[in-house]
Amino acid sequence: MVGRRRYVLVAALVLVAGCSVGAPPDGPDPSPTPVAPSPQAPPAPSADDLAVQEALAAYRGMWDDFVGAGTTSDWRSPTLGRHATGVALTNLSRGLYADSANGLVTRGEPVLSPEVSSVEPADAPVRVVVTDCGDSTNSLKYRESDGTLVSRGAGGRRLINAVVERQSDGSWKVSDFGVQEIGSC
Repeated sequence: MVGRRRYVLVAALVLVAGCSVGAPPDGPDPSPTPVAPSPQAPPAPSADDLAVQEALAAYRGMWDDFVGAGTTSDWRSPTLGRHATGVALTNLSRGLYADSANGLVTRGEPVLSPEVSSVEPADAPVRVVVTDCGDSTNSLKYRESDGTLVSRGAGGRRLINAVVERQSDGSWKVSDFGVQEIGSC
């Protein structure tokens, strides 16, 4: 009998609790909870936007590869061809070859600020021109043999113009660039 009383008591508590939830029976219906609209996916980037992103990535990648090879002046580094081709690759290799022949290495990294000057053609880009004011203040040459700084005061801000082109495999590589004198930007 005690077990049965407990069952009735528990059932009564459940009923009372169930009746006390919500609005009173003769009160207004509770207002529905507003549902937030589902977020829309951002629009797919245009061919122009993708070309700009990939060209800037190739430009930065070329300088990253050059900085890595410059720590030992490895003018034959296979990484140089990842983001550069043609005249650009030749110029990078020649610069590193000259440093190697002179017993020089580069320490530090340039600060890049690339911007896109033009995209050609706009509807299906295959060529992007990048303009940069690269700062080589902290990227200097040292003698490999004793670590002596040889380019004291040689760093600074320089105008860099680069051509980045879409390759036949769909990748983007810097095909040419020119670095101006310090103070050109």
